[in-house]
Amino acid sequence: VAPYLGAAGGVAPYLLTNAIEQGDAAGALEVLHRLLSARGPQQPKPMHPLQVLGMLHNHFRRVARLDDAAVRTTDDAVAALGGRVKPFPARKAREQAQRLGTEGIREAYALLAQADLDLKGARALPAEAVLEVLVTRLAVLSARAAPRAGAVGRRTARR
Repeated sequence: VAPYLGAAGGVAPYLLTNAIEQGDAAGALEVLHRLLSARGPQQPKPMHPLQVLGMLHNHFRRVARLDDAAVRTTDDAVAALGGRVKPFPARKAREQAQRLGTEGIREAYALLAQADLDLKGARALPAEAVLEVLVTRLAVLSARAAPRAGAVGRRTARR
């Protein structure tokens, strides 16, 4: 009943990585807040900040595994991920790897590593603030990489 009365309900975790990939910092922050606080049929209890960090790390781990010139197709991406992922998420991760490039993926990992340390007490920041900064920086990183996405798409469209 709460979602119909104004309070937002739970949300699917993949919506966070989708918003980050699109470079939508505001949308990513909204999803993050719902993951950390809301309950619903898809999410029986709020996620712990370390769960969110783990989910983001897993996402970028997949992206990093696909940062290889030999991974050209969705089938190559599925194979590179050990065949344990469906074609749609494999294709999205491959496209993200192409957009970010090696340097962008390294930057994303540096952001994840700093957030991990911060969540574990390296800085006296609330866990929610640490994740807000992380999600915003990852979305900005994706937004900066977006112009390359069009160029990559045009190049592959000609082949």
